[in-house]
Amino acid sequence: MNRKRAARRPMPSPHTSTIKDRHVRQIVDLVRTSGVLDELAPLEAARPGPRGLPAETVLVGLVLAAREKRSTNVDDAWECMQFGLRKPWLKYFGLKEVDTTDIDATRASAKRFYDAWSRVTTLLDPARHNRRTRMLRHETEPYRRAWTHPQGQDATPVLSRIANRLVLTPVRIAVARGLMDGWGGDLSVDATALATWAKRATRRHASLEVSAGWHVSGGGDKTFGYSATLLVAGHSDPELAGRYPQLCMGLAVHAPSKEIGQQAVRLLEIVQHLWPVKGFIAGDLAYSDAKVENFHAPVRALGYRLVLDYKTTMVKKDKDAVEGTIAIAGELLCPHTPQRIINGYHKMASARDSAEREELLPRMLDADPYVLPLKQSADERGLERRQCPAAGTSPRVNCPWAQERDTAAARRRHRGQSPRPARTSHVVDLDDPRARRAHPGARPTVRPPDRPEHRRPAICQQSTITVPTDIMSKLRQDLPWGRAAWQRAFRSLRSHVEGLNGRAKNVETFLHSRERRQSRGRVAQTLLAAVQLMVENLRSIESFLRTRRLWAAERYTIGAVPQTPDPYGVPTAPDESDDITPPPKAPKT
Repeated sequence: MNRKRAARRPMPSPHTSTIKDRHVRQIVDLVRTSGVLDELAPLEAARPGPRGLPAETVLVGLVLAAREKRSTNVDDAWECMQFGLRKPWLKYFGLKEVDTTDIDATRASAKRFYDAWSRVTTLLDPARHNRRTRMLRHETEPYRRAWTHPQGQDATPVLSRIANRLVLTPVRIAVARGLMDGWGGDLSVDATALATWAKRATRRHASLEVSAGWHVSGGGDKTFGYSATLLVAGHSDPELAGRYPQLCMGLAVHAPSKEIGQQAVRLLEIVQHLWPVKGFIAGDLAYSDAKVENFHAPVRALGYRLVLDYKTTMVKKDKDAVEGTIAIAGELLCPHTPQRIINGYHKMASARDSAEREELLPRMLDADPYVLPLKQSADERGLERRQCPAAGTSPRVNCPWAQERDTAAARRRHRGQSPRPARTSHVVDLDDPRARRAHPGARPTVRPPDRPEHRRPAICQQSTITVPTDIMSKLRQDLPWGRAAWQRAFRSLRSHVEGLNGRAKNVETFLHSRERRQSRGRVAQTLLAAVQLMVENLRSIESFLRTRRLWAAERYTIGAVPQTPDPYGVPTAPDESDDITPPPKAPKT
């Protein structure tokens, strides 16, 4: 920071209010116990030159500014630390007392603080460059390439760990205090826009944010900056509402439309160390259309169950999926499924809102009898058995080909024996719903064409078929798409992530406001967004405690994190499950 820039900065008010000691102590505990300082310590030790202000001073100042001033600008953080703390805290953070009327001393204090922030971002930046002058477009290629890994891995793992340590520290508080006991492990993932304080690229010159781009929201709105992938705790059953605080479980800042699936998987790998219970995970159409090897397969390997919607182009009929069945929307249907059933899938895919989907629910229920039921779960080879819907002791449809197949099979079993008369029941208990559904007259009847037996599909020649589990790997879900259970789970989980977006972009957290996050560079944007979400998680916990009238008892101790699982540590023993540095003692007042 040069003298000209410092001269333009508005001088702090001489009547700046003093921040309460308990608030400062809480933030110090959070920063110290998050493990961020342990991540930065070896990097700072390897850097030559004077140490300056410690990184703790800068991080605590940013969190205090986010809570007290609703801003993460560095000048606001400096004002909170220099003019909002009492003398014992100034000594603890390595700051000198400055008279607001002394311009030279004020500039020197601000420069030390800015230098400390610049040192932190420099340590974490894989390709730092001058952000005061625009480069030509072709000159930015090596800097953009530094943010991508050739094997698709995280190019800046230390930065990602530091950001998520900040975000997850309040989550570890909630886990340790039992506030998350009512959470079943369901999650929702979404990518939201993170606007930057930089102009977009021109035809000749690149932007100062060389790795930024245009984030296109679902409504078509464009924002120049980065995409922030957020993981939110939720529930698929609306009955669980209000039993736990809805917290942000992870943050990943990346270039728009790049590595969407991989970023979500990395966050899930972090969460599984913190919370072993795994449930459903919902995402929007961007995750449905991601590559299977980047999102769907890794998520299933981690033990989570997908709840995804489909684009209209993804819901299409495949007549020759496997053994003559019809594959559509992740389900295998009878090869003789009527066209009106197939049209029901298309109408559900083109539905515009949840109200229209509820109206189409009866049409989707009409498709259930034609779905091939699971006969045997997958084995170690990844193969499962599916049954013809007209076979078994409880057939779902009537089919003349199935009757011929069953009659021929009975003849082969009883060859050489006297034929047994078929047992038919002419009495139906109309008061028994199960008896009514089991009667042939209550089942739909398929009408196959006139075709010799050897030319029929394999599913029509035998009662069961072998199906690989990786078939339709992008479309398969545990909850049948479009049915009542799927609609309830998808609507509930998506409302959680949209709720977090609403809270994170309000006047309290201001995640969407680039004016409250003016530092340039992807490292700075990542750290400041993590601070904002960390504060939002704290507010969510406090709101949850106030709702349950527990806030008075937790008021002074919420910042003390007990020995909870470290999401980046591999626990070896119950007593060594956390590598947190003990909170420092508060200065004597």
